[in-house]
Amino acid sequence: MNPGFMSLWIMLIMIILLATGWKPYLAPDLSRPAMTLFGIVMLALLPVSAWWSPMRESMHVGIHVSVCFLLLAGLLAFWGEEQWSYKSYLALCAIMIAVIWGFVRKIYSYDPVFYWLGPVWDAPLLAGVLCGAFSSSAKHQFGMLIWGAVLGEWLNTLLQARGYTAWIGTLSWWDGFWIAVATARLFAFALKLLRAALSKLGILFWHMKGGRSS
Repeated sequence: MNPGFMSLWIMLIMIILLATGWKPYLAPDLSRPAMTLFGIVMLALLPVSAWWSPMRESMHVGIHVSVCFLLLAGLLAFWGEEQWSYKSYLALCAIMIAVIWGFVRKIYSYDPVFYWLGPVWDAPLLAGVLCGAFSSSAKHQFGMLIWGAVLGEWLNTLLQARGYTAWIGTLSWWDGFWIAVATARLFAFALKLLRAALSKLGILFWHMKGGRSS
């Protein structure tokens, strides 16, 4: 599959779902003006050939300007009415996602023969499942995933030999990021359906045993 095709496919599906009334299930805590502004800025930044290389002497990492914008948006997603204890929890979850992302990428660099679905898919899928279990909020999932994905690539660079360079913002990287986002939303939605089903089953069994509603 050509790099970038999966990103385009996932984004088209999300746009169709948002336009057909699925926003309360896909992104209930994000406003339409905010998503529209986000999309416009991303479309303007993606064609720009601008890369930032922090700590150039010690680490070989290049971050595209669009990813820098996402990192800033991720910080804003963490900033809200939540208490600092919950914000610390979200930061810890992002670090855990980064560790999983980085180590899976490192392991597959040794021997990409043994994998689950694919060497490019497994780290984002696992990160998305963990993110969906950590929080059901769309904006919190976005913040955890963007920082987890970037820090995970950073960790992978630290674990690799000096000749390896991580380019964060290439088409293949975007594929992994959007796979993680889609997995997180699907897993969170599945958990919500499971909780609702178990609640209904509990009420049904309670009535079968002779219980009465108050």
